[in-house]
Amino acid sequence: MEKKYRVIFHIDLNAFFASCEMAEDPTLRDKAIGIGGSSNRGVLTTANYVARKYGVSSAMSVMEAKRLCPELIILPVNFDLYHTYSEKFFSVLSEYSDTIEKGSIDEGYLDMTALSETMHPLDIANEIQQRLLKEHNLPVSIGIAPNMFLAKMASDMKKPLGITILRKRDVSEKMWPLPIEKMFGIGKKTYPNLKLLGIRTIGDLAQYDDAYKLGLVLGNRVDEFQQKAFGHDDRTIEPDRYVDMKSIGNSQTYAQDLYEYQDIIGKLTDLTRKVVQRLQADESVAKTITIQVRYNDFTQINRSLTREHHTDSFYEILAIVERLYDENQSDKPIRLLGVSVSNLIDSEHFFRQLNIFQMTDITKKDEAVIRVLDDINEAYGQKIIKKGAKK
Repeated sequence: MEKKYRVIFHIDLNAFFASCEMAEDPTLRDKAIGIGGSSNRGVLTTANYVARKYGVSSAMSVMEAKRLCPELIILPVNFDLYHTYSEKFFSVLSEYSDTIEKGSIDEGYLDMTALSETMHPLDIANEIQQRLLKEHNLPVSIGIAPNMFLAKMASDMKKPLGITILRKRDVSEKMWPLPIEKMFGIGKKTYPNLKLLGIRTIGDLAQYDDAYKLGLVLGNRVDEFQQKAFGHDDRTIEPDRYVDMKSIGNSQTYAQDLYEYQDIIGKLTDLTRKVVQRLQADESVAKTITIQVRYNDFTQINRSLTREHHTDSFYEILAIVERLYDENQSDKPIRLLGVSVSNLIDSEHFFRQLNIFQMTDITKKDEAVIRVLDDINEAYGQKIIKKGAKK
């Protein structure tokens, strides 16, 4: 018999880098700690909660952090240490579920539906939290919900050492009052534009009834975001979500860290163009687009999106690359960027069913035009010309 509900945990390590340092040296536990920044001009990767009480935060300059907290202890990034503790973290989680999806080095989603049939989810969460604290000195916050989106939102509601249950029936009370920028998936580029529409909270987004205006900001994801604002998310946990099989990709490590948004988008555009050229030369089309971002503290994220249809269009793939980056921006300086495409098939086997009501679908003639535009733009090294809209 099919289960009528799921129990999903999102478990997030609190101030992970600082927690690792305190786990190694307990004498640091009651002291203000900042990680990163080798000089006063350096930038902090993170800070522990003692330092945060003084207003110290990630992406803050060391000079400003020391002004706020003169006793701040600055420690260098030690990625080998963080990797070791990350393995300990996921090793404990694997004792409770076979279905785990790593969000990053310090967070993961677990499907706890099976175990919850014999043990209350709150008891499981308490046990995991206490074990990580006692065995490895790692504090975590845990969100418990019927889907991945709500579990992620719940884990952010109480830090450090929080456990939050977020049911669909609690969404209007617990989630709707939150500022729109607190909604997972709404990037730093997006929420200012939503505020221009008068959308200041998650509840405002859920109840906003002008789909046209929302579409100007959210594109074709209006329904997805409004569904999530109501607490709906049909995704399932996929342990191999970010494992590519056959793929085409390019990445670049930069001698100087990248800070500025436009510079980062420019680099992603260059990488996307190279990937699309290789894709077209391979006479293939792709359905899944992935970006890789490695920060100057050597932490890394991989984010993917699978389209409904395959494509080898530069502009279609670039739009997804930009969207993936916008939704996962961090204040940390970037050392490496990568773009790849996967889920490939031969171009000759690709047929798209045209819908007479979707007048913007790209026909073979349109694709030929786009390829010419790509060639022109490549020759000039920038997007100086684009396809216009039909009147």
